[in-house]
Amino acid sequence: MDRKEKRQKIDQAIKDITIPFLREKGFKGSFPHFRRQNKDGINLLTFQHSLYDTKFVVEIANCPPEGITTHWGKEISKNKVTAHDMGHRLRLGSEKHDTDYWFDYGKKSILTDVYKKIAKEIIELWDEAETWWKKDPFEQKQEIKTLHNN
Repeated sequence: MDRKEKRQKIDQAIKDITIPFLREKGFKGSFPHFRRQNKDGINLLTFQHSLYDTKFVVEIANCPPEGITTHWGKEISKNKVTAHDMGHRLRLGSEKHDTDYWFDYGKKSILTDVYKKIAKEIIELWDEAETWWKKDPFEQKQEIKTLHNN
């Protein structure tokens, strides 16, 4: 199986397993970008595949409730902002594994469906995301809001 076929399989597993979970948690959007509006900000989640390997990251970030204005003046609305637009992000799994964590779907597994296993691993790591969003370690919900209003 080539890399393109593997990519299609992992994307389908994410759509079948992970995205319904995200919807249950209040996320809106479409693959690869999702957002959850809260009274004090927006939780962002983006899937980013490697261009050269059978790996991807799940990046999360926070954003002020109204969206952002970049440092070069571009306004990004609350319905269009993605994790990539934010300066500070966490790659899901990085805290648990104490490394810059990538989900690798290129490994073969005889006993389990590696694609479903990885889609479920994202769910298993969910507490890491919720804790990080709540902690807001870079004060993104307020920091950029202040810049936006100046």
